[in-house]
Amino acid sequence: MADLIVPENAPEAAAGGSRNLVKTIVGVVFMYGSRGFGLLLTLALIGKLSIADYGLYALALTFATILGPPIDNPWSVRAVRESDEEFARERASRYLLGATFMIAGAAFIPVSYFVWFGFVVAGGEIVFNVIKSQNNRDGHPDRVWRYDATRQTSSVLLTCAYLFGVHDPGLITASLLYCAPYFVILVLAGFAAWGHRPAMPGPVRQMAILIGEMGIGTALYLQGDVLLLGWLTNATEVGYYNISLMVATALAGIGQAFAMTYHEPLRESGGDLSKGPKLRTTILLATIVGSIVLVTGIVMLFTSVPAPMAESMIIMAGFAFLRTVICVFQVVLYTQRRDRLRFGAAVVLVPVKLALLAVLVWLGLGAVAAATATTVADAILLAIFAGALYWKRKPVATG
Repeated sequence: MADLIVPENAPEAAAGGSRNLVKTIVGVVFMYGSRGFGLLLTLALIGKLSIADYGLYALALTFATILGPPIDNPWSVRAVRESDEEFARERASRYLLGATFMIAGAAFIPVSYFVWFGFVVAGGEIVFNVIKSQNNRDGHPDRVWRYDATRQTSSVLLTCAYLFGVHDPGLITASLLYCAPYFVILVLAGFAAWGHRPAMPGPVRQMAILIGEMGIGTALYLQGDVLLLGWLTNATEVGYYNISLMVATALAGIGQAFAMTYHEPLRESGGDLSKGPKLRTTILLATIVGSIVLVTGIVMLFTSVPAPMAESMIIMAGFAFLRTVICVFQVVLYTQRRDRLRFGAAVVLVPVKLALLAVLVWLGLGAVAAATATTVADAILLAIFAGALYWKRKPVATG
């Protein structure tokens, strides 16, 4: 026998719900503001340099994204759930890792742009996480993304001042100026990490699981379908799908921000659902996010936008809803130390998602195939997470 258990939140959690929502909204505003500055930099690089230079910059930035977050994931997850002493010691080793990456990247400046920029940005973000980790741990997404927005704004303003202020700008100097704030952060983060003996973030096996979760869950699960779609169809179909994916993923980030506001009570309770976000509020936020994407897609149907792009956007409204809830459930599972569950779900769903995509492309659906496969895969993932969190078995009676 099994019952679906939906716990009630404690009164104090309900009283703090409005504060959590305010912090979430402020954090999201900073997050989207920093992304807007990123778009400004993209236009500046293309306009003042060339599309080829922008392409090289984008490749190196992609390398940094692939390199840094998976390796940093054990520190990121454990910073949310471990004791104060372990957090402080692991933060020190996190700093050493990021500093090593930055030093290695600087050594490659005269050798390879792709390598030096990728390592400096990856290391810079890891070092930056040392500064942000305390606010992340305490549940302040507004402060975390304010730091992000400040760093991004500083990098973009320095780079654009150079691009528009000299007669013949170059990519190397522009990129060095973009990275300059990371070296300031390196010094400031050293003070935060100072005074604690470095410790690795958990046993080797746990580290491997957490690195694999980020590598497979992010690189393959969320990006592998883009590569497969491009291989099976063409760049146009990829463009149609990728626009809807970027919009839906960006909006679903509100789930991550909302869940972050509950880090402290979840950590102290060992992941007790009654101390986390209310399920009703989570569903409401997800519905709002999904509705925004849905309305966007419907409006696109009545414009000159290609039909596959609009259709993909409509389908991805379901993905936006599901991904918002998944982001919240992931945080609870972090604090419950359900690492193998999350890793196992990613490993199982990657081939399922890609196989479904291949079949739907064979049926001639193109970008719509990718949107459908992504939404179906996230529905399965949400079912797995929901089952792990809410489905409790009654003990078998004996005697």
